[in-house]
Amino acid sequence: MKKQTLVLVLACLTIVAILVFIFFMKDTRAKPLFEATSALVVDAKEDKTLLSQNENKAVPIASLTKLMTTYLILEAVHTKKLAWDEMLSLRYLDDPQAVSLYAKTGVKYYTAQDLFAAMLIMSANDAAEALASQVDEKNFVDKMNAKAHEFGMSDKTHFSSASGLNEAGDISVSTAADLMILTKRLLKDYPEVLETTSRSEYVMQKGDSIQTTNKVLADGLVQGMDGLKTGYTDQAGYCLIATAVQNGKRIISISLGSKNEKERMSDAQTLIDFGFSK
Repeated sequence: MKKQTLVLVLACLTIVAILVFIFFMKDTRAKPLFEATSALVVDAKEDKTLLSQNENKAVPIASLTKLMTTYLILEAVHTKKLAWDEMLSLRYLDDPQAVSLYAKTGVKYYTAQDLFAAMLIMSANDAAEALASQVDEKNFVDKMNAKAHEFGMSDKTHFSSASGLNEAGDISVSTAADLMILTKRLLKDYPEVLETTSRSEYVMQKGDSIQTTNKVLADGLVQGMDGLKTGYTDQAGYCLIATAVQNGKRIISISLGSKNEKERMSDAQTLIDFGFSK
């Protein structure tokens, strides 16, 4: 009788072990492989987090900073403090990592509309700074940080410039979780931003064309992708906030700290595809 009991116990333990093994194997297969140090994937319609990794870790965010600048520029346009047809001037930025519209075209004066497109599509730092100066030359960065607090972003988030460039050694930092708060708020309040970020190319009023830095969008790697913003500096690595819509479902993915452009593209595609599979 004892032998039968022992056999039964061993059989039960074996079944439990198999079930546990299957569970963990299933859980492992459910998580996609990516290289970014921080990541977050959200179903925007359901406001449901589908994947997270180091989402509360504060890291440099480079040109992802421009999404807060974007929000404040659109706010200024909606409140008639800035007009799209205003002519603004670009200034030289003394930073080797700066992306310069002026250096590309040799044209100094552009409409606010063209600069807005350049800021988001080619990630032009001088365009972002020109727009910010027009809205509030002295206090724009303070407005950025105040808006972050208003949105409920954590104290880990700190903006140092309108463009994401370092300002006197001060670096813009945030977390994937805070950037998701900003992204969702931007898309909710000003969905028209997608009319710009969905473009792989944009032609300025004076005829110059610019191309997107979002290679996932440019190469058509994800169906329905319409944004949103790339970022890169030596400190931040390669970052991307990506969003796409398929069958009425919007997925937003954030990947921070990829090692190179190829990894950034692969990470974004993997995370977006994972989101739509859920």
